[in-house]
Amino acid sequence: MASTSASSPSVPCNYEVFLNFRGVDVRNSFLSHLEKALVRAGINTFKDDKELERGKEINPELLKAIESSTIAITVFSENYADSKSCLDELVKILDCKDKLGQVVLPIFFYLDPSDVSNQRGSFGKRFAVHQTVAEEKIESWKTALSKAGNIAGFTVGNGTTKNEAEVIETIIACVLEKLPRTYLSDEEGLFGIEYPVRNIISLLSLNSEDVRFIGIYGMAGIGKTTVAKEIRKRILSKFYGNCFLEDVKLGSKRDGLVELQKRLLFDILRVRDLHLSDIDDGIDKIRRRLRNKKVLIILDNVDNFKQLDALAKERRWFGIGSRIIVICRDEHLLNVHGMDAKHEVLRLNSDDDRQLFSWHAFRQHGPPADYADCALEIVRYAQGHPLALKALGAFLCDKTDLSEWTSALEELKSTQPPEIFGTLKICFDLLEHEQKNTFLDIAFFFVGRDKDHAIHILDGCPGFRCIHLHILTQKCLLTISENKVGMHDLLQEMAKEIVRRENYDKPGERSRLNSCKDVRKVLKYNQGTDKVIGLKGIFPELREKPFKTEAVAKMNEVRILQLRNALFVGGCEQLSEELRWLCWERCPWESVPPSLNLKRLVVLELRCSNLQHLWEQTKVLKKLKVLDLSHSHNLIRTSDISGLSSVEKLIFKDCINLTELHHSIGKLSKLICLDLENCKNLVYLPEEICELSSLEKLNLPLCSKLKGLKNLTKSVSHLKTFKGFLYSIMMGSAGDYSLSRLWSLASAKELNLSFCNLSDTSLPGDFGGLPNLEKLFLKGNTFHCLPTCLSHIPKLKKLDVSECDLSGTTSPMVLTNPSLRELDLSKNNFCRLAVDLTSLPLECGVSLIECKKIQAVETISRWRLVALDCTSLEKLTFKGELNCIVLAEEESFEPSFLVCYRGCEKLVEIEGEYKLKPLTGSQLDELERLFGLDFGYKGSVSASYLTRI
Repeated sequence: MASTSASSPSVPCNYEVFLNFRGVDVRNSFLSHLEKALVRAGINTFKDDKELERGKEINPELLKAIESSTIAITVFSENYADSKSCLDELVKILDCKDKLGQVVLPIFFYLDPSDVSNQRGSFGKRFAVHQTVAEEKIESWKTALSKAGNIAGFTVGNGTTKNEAEVIETIIACVLEKLPRTYLSDEEGLFGIEYPVRNIISLLSLNSEDVRFIGIYGMAGIGKTTVAKEIRKRILSKFYGNCFLEDVKLGSKRDGLVELQKRLLFDILRVRDLHLSDIDDGIDKIRRRLRNKKVLIILDNVDNFKQLDALAKERRWFGIGSRIIVICRDEHLLNVHGMDAKHEVLRLNSDDDRQLFSWHAFRQHGPPADYADCALEIVRYAQGHPLALKALGAFLCDKTDLSEWTSALEELKSTQPPEIFGTLKICFDLLEHEQKNTFLDIAFFFVGRDKDHAIHILDGCPGFRCIHLHILTQKCLLTISENKVGMHDLLQEMAKEIVRRENYDKPGERSRLNSCKDVRKVLKYNQGTDKVIGLKGIFPELREKPFKTEAVAKMNEVRILQLRNALFVGGCEQLSEELRWLCWERCPWESVPPSLNLKRLVVLELRCSNLQHLWEQTKVLKKLKVLDLSHSHNLIRTSDISGLSSVEKLIFKDCINLTELHHSIGKLSKLICLDLENCKNLVYLPEEICELSSLEKLNLPLCSKLKGLKNLTKSVSHLKTFKGFLYSIMMGSAGDYSLSRLWSLASAKELNLSFCNLSDTSLPGDFGGLPNLEKLFLKGNTFHCLPTCLSHIPKLKKLDVSECDLSGTTSPMVLTNPSLRELDLSKNNFCRLAVDLTSLPLECGVSLIECKKIQAVETISRWRLVALDCTSLEKLTFKGELNCIVLAEEESFEPSFLVCYRGCEKLVEIEGEYKLKPLTGSQLDELERLFGLDFGYKGSVSASYLTRI
């Protein structure tokens, strides 16, 4: 973070807010709420979580944190003055105020400010304990308290009409107002965005309670998304929740609109495992779940009405005060949908474009004197286009010879007219030959794909090196996010235009094809040539009239062939021997033809194929790394696969009629992943699977007929992910089992044994000896009580035992596991939950959703509880320290506070040191604003909170 205008240039601002407080008074109450509100507002906050021992000096790191903070918030409370460390921090804070211009915001927590400045009353009594401290230090403390007590701040309690929630809201608004904003853009190299950001914020009319739709439009790469992200930073604290759906166009094509609907709901509600059956169901859930919430939704790169209809069609879907920002290139789309206002993002002016280019070329706001003229000429040719300026700057940043800059300028001058394509093509032209090929391959075939998948395939192509991806990323021509390969639309269009210019009239003379129109023409009229090295034909429907294989005979240099819904007649020996990636969805073959030469093939994907078996005779494919036959419902057996000596992934997911996995699988020494999910007719795994020493991931969910397997130790010892391991396999043919033989999962971090027909006696007693297991899913099995071995898994953080038919009185010993952070007991049949939970960490959460029969939860201590639709719940018993009890639909937990949500109306009895006190309608409103809860229609809610007796 850059230093603020209020700070010394020599002291960078690492934090926006430093919190100075007395932990015993406010740490687990007011301060925890304040800290959460600061974090939700996106404010970088420092809070020291370690209480200093008496007599100890403040460590240098703490002093440095104070110096490097823009704002210091001091919470004066009753016991504040008896803490030497608090007073020493205050002296340092006021010193930074005087010398560095640090902003100080005092909060008087149930105190009169004059008692602080004059050390009177109970505050003064606490200060008086420092009789043995040196007089000089006492005076410095008094001076600091006097100054701080006279600074205009905030009062909590002590006669003020505002409650804590309202005070916190006011504090957040004040902090955001006092934080300087210029450093945000400058540090990230963002120039020229202040005007559009401010103009759009004014169009949003944030003080208005109506629901407003605002459109942002402009040409590709002009900075629309960047502007929207900056707006989101500045205003998100004003909303209950927010969602930024990046690149809706790509997301809807790659994942589908239903997935985008799920993402939108999750970002706002934070509800996991949300099931949407189809788009209409998603629309219904968005409308019902968000209609009472004030939300900020930003839809990036929208390109058709279906996307808007599925995600944000009408204003009545959202609560009052909501704002929906739609980003697109097409102004017509905004006009038809009906925006309340629009803003066109224009090209940068002459000052901003010079700064943006200089930032990426020189990492400073302007060019060095020797480069000024050349840089100015390059900036002129970019015509104020941010993406072009960034790309040109990135290409030239490591060029230290002025002659290289002059050469680049000559290239620009030769491009007539100097339009965006020509400008960006200069960046392409500066790449080496192999880098150009990698760029074009990615633009045509790999955008949105997993990076490792792309590397597998490209690594088998001539001239490719992994460093190419790094270089393209550095040059702003490529992005890698969450291991997915991305590329700006404008750059993809440039790549397509480059290839199109290879031959406008004859697509068969081009190097790459991915337009359905061009591919259909080439295949239908046999126009392919040896210039084609990649072809992607994704046809929307299965063609009734097949192409002839002669159509691809001339394309003998094809390395990448992607097909969907394509049929061919003729001999398959016509396919190119240069193939590295063959992806053919709905392939009509009953087995892979023996005449097919695939000696250079790296990835073979025949999803949804008509295959009955893989091949008649053993095929030797020494370079093959991935074989994916997912959803091939006619596949019965795999055939001999011993010739796949380099294969790392075998994927037979949803091959529902697969009955036999060939024993030759044991020879695949490099196999890392074996996916057999939903192979519901697979009965046996071959014994040779135990020889797979490299296997890390084994997926077996829904393999309902799978039976015994002995001597599994070798194959599971390296597993990191293990899903769907059945009890019938554990037992073996002799009906016995041993952890040393069956559960040598020393590397496993996640086990998913959901719906595996496990029972009370299924897990061996020493099952708890798994040293690295962090997540265990046992959902849908039949346990009348939970095995005690679960309490001994040393690193277990998450345990799901929902829908396990737990009944009677449940006392799960697993809750004594000190590492446990999340336990799901939902949809079980027990009537009473009784257990001593004093050993649990404060942050542990227990879910009791739809436990219809539970009547009492007893001996709750130091944990949080979520109970939704527990229609029989009548009694809660507390012992010890109450951290958090929330009976609500949202995952918002605050200490010492209870909300009874719809579905738990029978809860009337609280035992322990607390009692229920009804909430009024206005209090419900306050809780919704402060803690992000949603009570919907207030008349249907039975809501209360806990207070000490």
